[in-house]
Amino acid sequence: MFALISCGASKKKISEKKTVPIEIESTTELENFLPFLFDNIIISSKVNLQINKQYLTFDLTSRIDSGSKILLSGNVILPVFKILIESDKVLGYDRINREYFQSSIDELNSKFNLNLGLEEVQRILIGNPLFSVDKLNDSKKSIIDEGVLFENYSNDFNFRFVFDSQMKNLTQQSIVHNKSGASIQLLYSGKLIDKTKDIPSQIRARIIYDNNVINLNIKNRSRLLDRGLTFPYRVPKGYSRIKI
Repeated sequence: MFALISCGASKKKISEKKTVPIEIESTTELENFLPFLFDNIIISSKVNLQINKQYLTFDLTSRIDSGSKILLSGNVILPVFKILIESDKVLGYDRINREYFQSSIDELNSKFNLNLGLEEVQRILIGNPLFSVDKLNDSKKSIIDEGVLFENYSNDFNFRFVFDSQMKNLTQQSIVHNKSGASIQLLYSGKLIDKTKDIPSQIRARIIYDNNVINLNIKNRSRLLDRGLTFPYRVPKGYSRIKI
């Protein structure tokens, strides 16, 4: 997507008795965390994007068939771009520059020094951890001021996950490529619908690679669980193919 669009609490004195704050005991039991599950979902969002010193605001519609494909459609009054993510490839076109691209997941990960596929992008958009619960159980666990920290290390990447103190919600996650320093950091807040488990109402992302810094602020406005989901994607005639 980035390649396509880069051209205090108040206190009241009720009595003289002192109030004692209630301490919430932290837990590291992953069984308390319930990921948001779905078959098909459509998410409508407002996105503020900054690439280095360039800014853009647009509407984003995310269509997700769980574990199968993702279609991202951007609009600035009129349609601007579409990106289709499948298990092994990514396709997209840009109506402003009349260009399109097709690349494999492996090529993009190699270029940007990241480790993301279809399922990981899906989890980012939904607010679920990039790792499965079973894999998180093998991570290093510790209590920090923000909640519960899980850390996992490999030869190429470091992964970091922060949950609230009761292990109900994921609040932060990040990937860092050890050699290049390329990274993606994600922060989640709020719930779109007033339920114990739902997608976050806001996602903030910071992506660093080479000398580029990308900041994304995604405000989710609505979501619809839809069994009859379609993924309309076709490159218009006359577009030039580019390599990203």
